[in-house]
Amino acid sequence: MENTEVKSDRCQTGIPGLDEIVDGGFPRGRTILLKGECGTGKTIFAAQFLHNGIVKYNEPGVLVLLEQNINYFKKDVAAFNFQIDELEESGKLVIIDASLSRFNLTDTATKSTKSFSLTSRDLIGTKEVVDIIIDAAKELKADRVVIDSLPALDNLVRSKENVRDVILYMNYRLQSKGLTSILVSDILEHRSSDIEGYVSDGVILLRYQPSGPDAGRTLTIQKMRGTKHSGNIHPFGFKEGVGVEVMEAED
Repeated sequence: MENTEVKSDRCQTGIPGLDEIVDGGFPRGRTILLKGECGTGKTIFAAQFLHNGIVKYNEPGVLVLLEQNINYFKKDVAAFNFQIDELEESGKLVIIDASLSRFNLTDTATKSTKSFSLTSRDLIGTKEVVDIIIDAAKELKADRVVIDSLPALDNLVRSKENVRDVILYMNYRLQSKGLTSILVSDILEHRSSDIEGYVSDGVILLRYQPSGPDAGRTLTIQKMRGTKHSGNIHPFGFKEGVGVEVMEAED
């Protein structure tokens, strides 16, 4: 029977403490840039967004890995009880593994049959990757997309101008299909512009201070079009079996 349920205009993340500070969830169909230094928890955050979408809200998702090894990714998120293989087998999650395309490797024997790899022979151009994402989302009737991570585009295209064009094209296509998307990115000092932040509807910044009076991890919503949101700095941590947990801002 066809599901005739009318979706809310909010895409709930299910991340404890986060939906409350964005007025009930991300505005649906928007593109959110999630950025931070290495080790701040970006991948866990993004995986939690997809996992919760499937398990809590029955919203299928597409995960695109541009950099990380798919097997390491699955092991890392399993610590938070995100059983990626089970989600793939259920037909609710598709993983597009483009992480090997730069190295001309084609060994996919250890991958789930529900995920697939783009080899150098398949990857004609990064815009074609975006088209594959859209096709996968359509076939899956997906609501959510995660692309991890954008700096890998620097290795897939030859000039910064091309990277800019690809990001603009990616953002346009994802929005045009009504997909709520998280684009994961590092904070890179060598970048001369922040095209990702400029074109995205929302920007969430994760930081980690390893020592000193301000030691710990924090989350700040720098921008979120279409909704009220907190402008405070919120501490966050990781909870076993849950993932990211956002706390109230300190006075």
